[in-house]
Amino acid sequence: MFEFNILDLYESLISSIRYTISISIVVLSSMFIMNYLINTGVMKKLSDFLYPITKNLKMNQLSLYSIITCFFSPTVGYSILAEGLKDNKLTEKELIGSSLANSFPSIFSHIFTFFIPVAIPILGFTGVLYIVLRSGVALIKTVIGLVYLSLVSQSVDFNPKKNEKNKIKDNLKKSWNSTVRFSKRMLPVMFVTMFIVIYFSKLGLFEYLKLLINPFTSVLNLDSNVGLIILTDLVNVQAAMIMGGGFLSGGILNPREVLIGLMFANVLSLSTRYAKHSLPMHISIFGAKLGTKVVMINAVVTFILDIIIIAGLLLWQ
Repeated sequence: MFEFNILDLYESLISSIRYTISISIVVLSSMFIMNYLINTGVMKKLSDFLYPITKNLKMNQLSLYSIITCFFSPTVGYSILAEGLKDNKLTEKELIGSSLANSFPSIFSHIFTFFIPVAIPILGFTGVLYIVLRSGVALIKTVIGLVYLSLVSQSVDFNPKKNEKNKIKDNLKKSWNSTVRFSKRMLPVMFVTMFIVIYFSKLGLFEYLKLLINPFTSVLNLDSNVGLIILTDLVNVQAAMIMGGGFLSGGILNPREVLIGLMFANVLSLSTRYAKHSLPMHISIFGAKLGTKVVMINAVVTFILDIIIIAGLLLWQ
């Protein structure tokens, strides 16, 4: 069925090595810079700067400080909510509203440590659009949370604690270690994914896979390669981006189709992602009942917003 050719294997190997080296230089250097800026306390300075300005808003000050704190540490931000609930300074309704409002601040640092240094070098302008869509969903959730908080909040004073400053040497070491850990995960995935895409394309294997996916994608009037991105994303989001970048550079898919594939996979992996990451953290902080409730509300709102975005992309011709 497939004819083995040593030349195809060699060419695929060389192309994959060149791609991995060229992209990884940009990705890892960008990630190191972003990690260093965050570790130097940029987010903490933003928090300290905004708090005196925003503390006069008609909102529970504990909720407000939690939201601002999430810009540099989501775990600390949510812990503030847990302590407030325990001390009866925060109601359950305020906690739920705060958790929604924390959505954008919680992914803010992730934008700089993952989306910008990874998505943009791999996907180009399409990566910028993907970041805007993912950030937009989080921002809308934050607005919904703030509106809800304005309706249910009570007035409670809260004085934030002061944190110690880290030394430059410690920040460099921490940033370097974070970048090295990420590179150990990313580089093998990048190389293997690109090699598979190039070599399997030469073998013609993707043509058979597209025949299996075609009934699904044809219903939505999409190229069957979009289905390949979705399937790959369910395994590894970085691999899906790399595959999408390959399809873009080869003129196989356009930006709209790549975005649909990535957003669709985000919806399909929603339950798994929340179960693996959000649920354990929220249960450990808020307890089983309330933690599960908070996660479910956030997941439902995210699901609805993602579906609206996908519908918009499908209608965009």
